[in-house]
Amino acid sequence: MMQYDNGQKTLITKDNAYTILKAFAKEYKKQNGSHVPTEIVIVGGGSILLNYGFREYTQDFDILVQSMEMIKSVSYRVADQYNLPNDWMNTDFYHTASYSVKLREVSKHFCSFNGGSLEIRTVNAEYLIAMKMVSAREYRNDISDIVGILIYLKKDARDFSMDKIDAAIQYLYGEPKEIIKADVYDRVRKYVQRSVLELQEEYRILTQIEDETKKELAAVNEKYPDIVTEDSIDNVIKNLRSRRGR
Repeated sequence: MMQYDNGQKTLITKDNAYTILKAFAKEYKKQNGSHVPTEIVIVGGGSILLNYGFREYTQDFDILVQSMEMIKSVSYRVADQYNLPNDWMNTDFYHTASYSVKLREVSKHFCSFNGGSLEIRTVNAEYLIAMKMVSAREYRNDISDIVGILIYLKKDARDFSMDKIDAAIQYLYGEPKEIIKADVYDRVRKYVQRSVLELQEEYRILTQIEDETKKELAAVNEKYPDIVTEDSIDNVIKNLRSRRGR
């Protein structure tokens, strides 16, 4: 059964994310000391939350780490402290289409703790867009996240193009047009050419649709447990949208 919210658990937000990471570092030091170097790469929504201003929250941090077992008990203790779900820090995305062994190579330093022995790294811009294009889940924020990143880059007057995104996809996954759905690729290509004002309106529309979809899926899941799965979800969404004339 798929999950769409985390009940009464605390969300990771722009305001508490650094505090939670700092608490994790403190607990890690208690357990392992400061002599054991560890690197954690935060990807996906967590990376967007930490690097860009438009994401308000994420339910968890998808991470790359040498050994999840090494940090699991630490993450559980922090979960208890902040009322987070036990998997607030997890490697589940290893089993998704957006995973690439090269993500660590393109990650960048975000912050460090414990005298530098614990380093937190994130993934930025074109590589995040590449990940989101591969996932392109209509029941998550994948497409709106792409638009949000593009708004940030355009406001910051960054030199950015579809060629840069293509290169990121190629590096992480292979030939873009063999990896990315044609309609998703075409949408992003058009987004890159739009103005900030046009993208802001698109972002508003996308997040509204995504929120509606999440609520409808949650209602279906509550009424018909186990109906909504990874294999069936696209058809469920298609049926929901046909009912509301979209």
